[in-house]
This record gives sequence, structure tokens and C-alpha cells, in this order.
Amino acid sequence: MLPHITETMAALLRGWLRPEITDIDSDLLARRNYIDLDAGDPQLGRLGIEVVGGAPVILLTDLERPVGKIRLLSGGHNNVLAIDNAAWRGTCIASIRMLGSDGLVLLNDVADGFVQINELLLRSHNQLMFWGSGATAVGVSLELEGSERACVIGDDALISNDVWIRNYDMHAIHDLHSGAQINRPPCDTVLERHVWLGQDALLLSCERVGMGSIVGARSMVKGFVPGLSVAAGAPARILREGISWGRSSLGMTDVERRSIGLPAPRP
Repeated sequence: MLPHITETMAALLRGWLRPEITDIDSDLLARRNYIDLDAGDPQLGRLGIEVVGGAPVILLTDLERPVGKIRLLSGGHNNVLAIDNAAWRGTCIASIRMLGSDGLVLLNDVADGFVQINELLLRSHNQLMFWGSGATAVGVSLELEGSERACVIGDDALISNDVWIRNYDMHAIHDLHSGAQINRPPCDTVLERHVWLGQDALLLSCERVGMGSIVGARSMVKGFVPGLSVAAGAPARILREGISWGRSSLGMTDVERRSIGLPAPRP
């Protein structure tokens, strides 16, 4: 698995390395040659990583290849930022705050893509943020509440501008007669592989967006979106099933089709 992470975090990560989410598995992670740097290492600045406060561990697979501009604030102890930049050709601009302890942010190879994480806030202990290979974001804000909760972005996901992802309702809602809290506790939020989130989409206590699906612009999603479907509206509803999308306006590539289990189109 990864150096420096706890057994709890290793088990949490291992549980999300599923084929519908990523091609990465535990064996592949174990074969990566991660090199650890402490928060005060001057090499970090040359790579485009700034650490403000705390003493997180930074893991990289190439000490010469810049990653973009990442600012990390760690409030707890034993937090780990792991970046697979051995073949990294793209750019990541990110503001990351890890307020708890024993957290893990794992950014896999973005290929030649662009990733802008306007804010990633991990509020609790033992939290996981997994970014799949080739996933891109024009601009996303993510917030995670609850111990041992995860936000998982699958391979080749596309997140458009000004998307918000929250794994909880942000505040408690109470029934004034019984005094009971009526909204649900924080959940895990998972985008399976090759998911497209449209501009200004809001995922609020959204558990899963299935493989190959699309969430329309300015939609609000709670719960589940099945795979190979399009959901839109506030609240979002399923508009069509048996669909997917391609990064090119000219159609889906064979690689994209295979990634979601579809055969190549007939000639």
C-alpha cells in the first residue's frame, strides 16, 4: 500500500479500489516508488507544493517533475498527501485543508489534463480523498465531514466549473416537536469512472454517481444516480438511461467505450 498511512486508512483506500471506479489496485500502489518529503523540504517549492502549518508527509514518484501549484494546510498529525507525478504532464491548482489527523489525499496521474480544486476541506479524522487517473476539473469545491468518510473521484471523470461536492447537509436540521435531528449523517461520495458533472452542479449528501453518467448543469443531486444515465434538475431526476458521453464533441472514443464496458461501435 502507501508508506506512512495507518492500517485504518489502508483498509479504507483498499475498499474503494474497484473496477467500476479505477484501474488502480493495491498491487499497483505497492509497486509505485513513492519518495517521502517532510513539510520543510525546499524541494517542495520547486515542485509547486506549499505547506502552511502542521507537519504532513508528502509522497511523490518524481522529485523533478512539477505538479502545478498546490497549497496544503494540515491541522492535525500524520496527514499524507500522495501524488503520482512520474508521468505527469498536466497542471493541478489546489487549496487543501486537512483539519483532522491520519488523513490521506491521493492524486493519481492527471496525464496532460487540468485540475483546479478551489478548496478541498477534510474536517475530520481518518478521511480519504482519492483522485482517479486522468480525471480533470475546471473548478470544484469539496468538503468532507465525518470520521472514516471518503470522497472518491473515478478515472477519467470530468468536473466542470463551479461544482460543489458536500458529503453532508452542512448543518443539522431538527424537528421542533420531538427535538430529533432529521437529516442524515455524512456519507461517502463516489463518482465512478468516466462521469461528467456539468457546470454549477451541487452534490449534497450524494452517495454515488454511476459509471459513465452525466449530471446536468445547475443540478442538485442527493442519493444515487445510476450508471449510463443523465440526471438534471433541482432536485435532479433521471431524464434518460442507456447513454454516456465523450470528451470530444465528435463522439466517444473506443477507449472511453471500453472503460465503461461497452463494445466498439459497429462500422
